Amino acid sequence: MALYLAAYGKDFQTPGNVPRASWEQDRHLRITSKSRISVTLLELQITVHGDRAVAKFRQDYKADALAVLSRKTLELVRSGERWLIVKESTGG
Repeated sequence: MALYLAAYGKDFQTPGNVPRASWEQDRHLRITSKSRISVTLLELQITVHGDRAVAKFRQDYKADALAVLSRKTLELVRSGERWLIVKESTGG
């Protein structure tokens, strides 16, 4: 979980602007409550402009009895040698 959460920058815009600690607690519960999770990315497109990037893809997510195919967009910012997520959205 620590590595997962570390992929999100300190300026990450949480959905609904909930406090970061609440968002992290929700993610932790959603992820650790599953006995298995599988994520496959399809049609990945990445655009880079300096220290900012946008990744658009279709995500095939499977966890226990749940299966969802959705479009996702991640906005990232370079921080040293890493790219950190600062915004994510579903749909479109």
